[in-house]
Amino acid sequence: MRLYLSTILMVALFASSHTLVSGFRVLHRTNFRDNCIPLPSSSDDTFSTSSGEFAIDPASVKAKEIMNRLGLTMLQHKQLSALATLVVDWNGKINLISRKDCCKEVVFGRHIVPSLAPLGFKEDPIIQDGMRVVDVGTGGGFPGLPLAIAYPNVQFLLVDSVGKKLAAVNDMAKTLKLNNVKIHHGRAEILEEKDFDVCVGRSVAAIPTYCFWIQNLLKAKDGRLLYLIGGEIEDELLNEAVIDREIDDLLGCPDASDKRVLVFPQTSVKKIARNSGEKVKVPIKKSRTFGSKKKQKSKGQWAKRDNSAPKERGYEGFKRFDSFNSESR
Repeated sequence: MRLYLSTILMVALFASSHTLVSGFRVLHRTNFRDNCIPLPSSSDDTFSTSSGEFAIDPASVKAKEIMNRLGLTMLQHKQLSALATLVVDWNGKINLISRKDCCKEVVFGRHIVPSLAPLGFKEDPIIQDGMRVVDVGTGGGFPGLPLAIAYPNVQFLLVDSVGKKLAAVNDMAKTLKLNNVKIHHGRAEILEEKDFDVCVGRSVAAIPTYCFWIQNLLKAKDGRLLYLIGGEIEDELLNEAVIDREIDDLLGCPDASDKRVLVFPQTSVKKIARNSGEKVKVPIKKSRTFGSKKKQKSKGQWAKRDNSAPKERGYEGFKRFDSFNSESR
């Protein structure tokens, strides 16, 4: 009887606790939903969410002011807007950028506009007509594709080790008719093309690691690394940079980005690479010339039978037993 009453009491306590927890969840969800700030419509220039903090509508007045300030034409503005749409479409198929709140405004404001920061160096341009630029770790095409639109007379090589992303980047470049863009699937450490004027990258890896990857790609005398990065940077690395500018300053637009642009000469890139402690992780395959050396037989391997040689019967004059019986008859 006592066991029966104990069981009933335990069941009642469990049911009441479950009801209490469920009620708390409903109340919590209701309060959370009531306290949420709804996303503004696409006609607004910016979003209030963290992922869309720097979002900009490509058709907004703010976007047009930035394009005019950077000296871009209306056609280039349309190409950049079209690029935002292509990135959103491709991002639904493969993960080019973060899929959280991925829309045209987020792509344009958070990814495309900051990639145009090099255009802000008007007095002493880093990228000029006729140069060769390599974008190592391009990912979804940033900053390479926006820069290729902004600099039609500059040749760009976009490098990444992820083939799916490069397939999307290549398709977007063809759709936008960017004849100055080529892609390379592989690692930068073993890239055969060298002597680039500028290498660009956007928060691909820590600066020492990135310098190790690209140290042999730039021109020895005047090659430069232009790196877009956020967060805290060690003073030792900042001392090696010849330029340190906020992207907001280069774009002439407050609150446009939380990143900065660092420019390193090739000598500094080499120095940082030496002190990085990194080692080449790409296996080097030994070259082999086929047909230059005869293949040796392994022990116990059967030799190929020669059908032209006479069959061995054990002794000469061998006759089957049936043949003796026929002769005796």
